[in-house]
Amino acid sequence: MAIELSVGDVREALARAAGQSAIGAGEAATMLLGRVFHEVFASLVSADPHQSGLRVILEGPVDPDARLEALTEHTWRRLVAPRLRHHAAQLQTSSEPVMVLWRATRSLLSWLGHIVKELDEQVAPKASWNQISESLRSEVPLSCELREPGWTESVRLVGIADSILHAPHPSNGGSSYCAIELKLGRAKPVVDLGQAALYHLILTRTRQDGARSALALMRFSPSLEEHIIESQAVAVAEQRLLDLIGKLANVLPAAPPPSSRQKGKAPAKKDKSAPTGSGGAKVNGPSDAMPVAAPVSEKQPVLVSPTDTKDTERHAEIARRLVRACREQGVSIELREPPHVGPRFLRCDIRLLTGGRVDALRRRTQEIQHRLELPAEPLVIQEAGRLYIDIARPDPQSVEFSTIIAQLPALNELEGSAKIPIGVDATGHLHLTDLGSSGRSHVLAAGTTGSGKTEWLRMLMAGLIATNTPDTLRFVTLDPKLLAFADLERSKFLWKPGAWWIQGAERPASELFRELVEEMDRRYQLTRSSGADNLREHVQKTGKPLARIVCVCDEYFALVAQNRDEKLQIEEAVSLLGAKARAAGIHLVLATQQPSRAIINGAIQANLPCRVALLLQSHIESTMILGSSGAERLTGSGDLLYKDFGNPTRLQAPLLTDTERARWLRG
Repeated sequence: MAIELSVGDVREALARAAGQSAIGAGEAATMLLGRVFHEVFASLVSADPHQSGLRVILEGPVDPDARLEALTEHTWRRLVAPRLRHHAAQLQTSSEPVMVLWRATRSLLSWLGHIVKELDEQVAPKASWNQISESLRSEVPLSCELREPGWTESVRLVGIADSILHAPHPSNGGSSYCAIELKLGRAKPVVDLGQAALYHLILTRTRQDGARSALALMRFSPSLEEHIIESQAVAVAEQRLLDLIGKLANVLPAAPPPSSRQKGKAPAKKDKSAPTGSGGAKVNGPSDAMPVAAPVSEKQPVLVSPTDTKDTERHAEIARRLVRACREQGVSIELREPPHVGPRFLRCDIRLLTGGRVDALRRRTQEIQHRLELPAEPLVIQEAGRLYIDIARPDPQSVEFSTIIAQLPALNELEGSAKIPIGVDATGHLHLTDLGSSGRSHVLAAGTTGSGKTEWLRMLMAGLIATNTPDTLRFVTLDPKLLAFADLERSKFLWKPGAWWIQGAERPASELFRELVEEMDRRYQLTRSSGADNLREHVQKTGKPLARIVCVCDEYFALVAQNRDEKLQIEEAVSLLGAKARAAGIHLVLATQQPSRAIINGAIQANLPCRVALLLQSHIESTMILGSSGAERLTGSGDLLYKDFGNPTRLQAPLLTDTERARWLRG
């Protein structure tokens, strides 16, 4: 596999080698405004009729001055002003750079108008603005594989060019390409030209049609400084860039051993202070070159249907683009190992490079989402001292319950099992939690509509049924929505008649909770008489099974939102059970769509420490459940965060199909 190197890696090495001498003339602009400038240009040349400046130019007034005025008004009203309002808090003290942005944008509009009219009149007469948008594209991903004489391996150079201009020439049937690099603010002439030359290099190596090519560096600082260089003129610069690429990727041939060197010449002393790239290649400059991301290799999930080679390469490319996107946002990272392909997300094990901070990475996740065109915002996870970025898969898959049965505990007809399945991780490993252990005896779950909350509850119950008999396990179910646990209405695993409760039942739910409290007290007397401390010891000493009781409620909010007396009675019973019921073998699994402070009171917070958060509506709700944000960025359909001690763990809930529901819940 070729070693991958991004244009950003090479640019950083050029900037270090040039040092302060790289800084040229022009007014300063912030990184945020530079991003806004590029977003405005991308919108101007897009195919969106509501944003396109090409449409305004070609369909607007014939008079050049009136046309430029219409384009300026369109750009300010639809593209610039909304972005400035969006970033108003960050730009409160940046009035001068904002003025630089607007003056540069006006210069950009004049240049764009000239380019578009030239394309329209000379290259494609009477072309529609949609056709012109095909010739002038923005944010163009480029890549090529380089293999120079003497290199030990090939190098895959990747980047995203600001713009590519493709000008067909109908007169001779040919065409020409131009890689355009746009810059806002103060100049870095050598570095900027080097970056533009890299895109030109990729373009010339990938074009096989003999088309002419050139590169253009358009700097708006804020007036336009235009540098257009034909292909022949950049040949020398490209060779130097290839030498630098070889050093950074560490693919240059090794130096000959001392015995093969000429006599009379002492070997050069190694400069211990000299910076090196990721492979140890020396780089000229005052500081280290950015390490190259580790090559991404194939890694298949354990419980998900195997992906083919194309899928594997697509996942690997997403991981590579993530590294580049983070660096573009000012947070340099590298991959520790190939990404784990989970059912609904790719997990990238990353290392922050010098100067990188976790909080800075978390603040950039929205920008990274837009940059990578992801369906959901990336999630930064810290687990066991490692740092991960989870990216939603473009091809999400489900995990059927039948695939995890082999990972469930073996059936013990005397003691049964108190371990409940929570979900599988990115490697396909099933995570279980033991309700019989201290600190994990009761579960509080939350998830909005479509999150998979009800399916997760059914899966949990099926997991318990698969590892127990009616002698070791009984359920109490409360189903205010009437649909969640219909399969269990006549189940032999129900605690007793009336333990299957639905909205509109003859007696209120508070009576069922009160009966659970009474059963808890009765069991304490049993364990005391046998000299045991808890249900497990009681069963071991007596040699007779005593069923655990698991009370599962699908919508706790609906129970306590009826009337005040009912709410107080239920909350009192839940508080008692949460504090004392573990040793008696009685456990609560309460789920809600609305994890508000009014619902999750202090007693529940303290006594239901085991938390499952599926997709939630806001970071506030996520914080109520987990003590941190993150659940608002899940993808739904069983994608969840689980927490007992430490940081949350991201898992995927197995799906109980209709056939499996009939087998486990109705049996």
